[in-house]
Amino acid sequence: MSSLGNAGLVLGRLGHALWSSVTWTAQSWRVILVCLVIGDLLLIADREAVGLAVLLLVPVWSTLRAIWDAISPFSYEAVLGGPLRRRAWRRRVRREWTRVAERCGLAWPWGTDESQRVPRLLDVRTSGNTLTLRVRAAVGQTVDDIDGAIEAIATAFEAESAESRRIAPGVVEIVLTMRELLHEPSTPSLPESTETGVVTLGRRSDGSPWRLELAGRHTLVVGRSGAGKGSIFWGIAGNLAPAANAGLVRLWGIDLKGGVEVAVGAGMFSSVAMDERAALELLNSLHGVIGERQATMRGRTRQFEPSSGDPAHVLLIDELAVLTGYASRDVVNEATTLLKRILTQGRALGVMVVAFVQDPRKETVGMRELFTQTIALRLASTSETRMVLGDGYGELAPAHRIDRTMPGVGYVVRNDGEVERVRADFWPDDVIRLVADAFPALVERESEDREREDSETDDAQEMGELVSIVDPASDRQRSPRTPRGPRDPEAA
Repeated sequence: MSSLGNAGLVLGRLGHALWSSVTWTAQSWRVILVCLVIGDLLLIADREAVGLAVLLLVPVWSTLRAIWDAISPFSYEAVLGGPLRRRAWRRRVRREWTRVAERCGLAWPWGTDESQRVPRLLDVRTSGNTLTLRVRAAVGQTVDDIDGAIEAIATAFEAESAESRRIAPGVVEIVLTMRELLHEPSTPSLPESTETGVVTLGRRSDGSPWRLELAGRHTLVVGRSGAGKGSIFWGIAGNLAPAANAGLVRLWGIDLKGGVEVAVGAGMFSSVAMDERAALELLNSLHGVIGERQATMRGRTRQFEPSSGDPAHVLLIDELAVLTGYASRDVVNEATTLLKRILTQGRALGVMVVAFVQDPRKETVGMRELFTQTIALRLASTSETRMVLGDGYGELAPAHRIDRTMPGVGYVVRNDGEVERVRADFWPDDVIRLVADAFPALVERESEDREREDSETDDAQEMGELVSIVDPASDRQRSPRTPRGPRDPEAA
């Protein structure tokens, strides 16, 4: 099977190289015409020889490019393929911007010339697989007018996705992702560094690492069933595991779906609750941590810094609605009250909450506004997208248009209002168990040491009892000795 797979891979690369050679040769007719015109201008006598040389040179060059791309695609992309493709994107935008803007509804009939009828194109830049357009709104237009045409502009330039951000009065940057880099999921490796405030969860749409801020924030992750919430759950827990092992972070977990999710890597957590009563006890304990820390920090500092003796606390709640909406009434009331107190008081004290939910409605998540950042995975409708990310983000971050075959893909709205399209790494069960075994929670290790010491003490006691049983005379009291008189010196 491996030899057949290798043969198929080789044949696939050869077919791709052949098709690329033919395509590039067909696209080079402009080069051929330019060479022939130059030959005419230079009055070269043997025009037929020049034309034949050009006709031979173009296919040879295209074939060499195709072979290079097939043998070493990474070096070809970095040296030749990427720069040529980005140059073509820039040329196309500059050439077609006026027509595209008019067709997308951004033309104004009262302009005196073409440059005034449509938004002015200030700059065009490329980086990696993204194309950035800096546009100034025409007189009578607003930034919202340009934002409303973003999807149409992306379609006109054949982009995979589009984002926009306001950078100055009347000036908008349109970021077009021309080649999708998030189609294929990636698997993380063992974490190598100890991170407490920021974790690397996956990739952004331009291929750069996606790093999520946790320090001083509460995070709500919303997505339909199968949208990839587990990837973010274990991305946070797995990347914080080295810090939990070092005593800089303490992980708390609540999973009221029978513990199916959290039990795989329970060794990373210091405290885990898998039923309603245990969840309430856990929330009470965490609220007690907040009270103790308030008393310690009062009058001394307003900014918490984690240390080995005073760690940051991160609470991960899988399926928040089971705790705050679908449990018994008494549990819902008490859990909602405790969770609201933790959300309102814990952020500045090094206590962060990361909750995951499918249904973002107020009926199920009544404290939705207390979360300071939100991640929208695949959702069901535009209304849910606006509900999760806020008004105005239905088109800027269309989470309801994410394909079902791309779990872990979502949108994040940063503090500055910028939208990021991201994909979280996929964490298989084997990797989760490996990380849990390599970086067990510090509290668990201390409890194991205490158990071992207690066991050694018990063994010593049992050994002493065994000695007493084997040698009963060892515990028998001796009769007092008869006092001796003084020795006779002469007898000595």
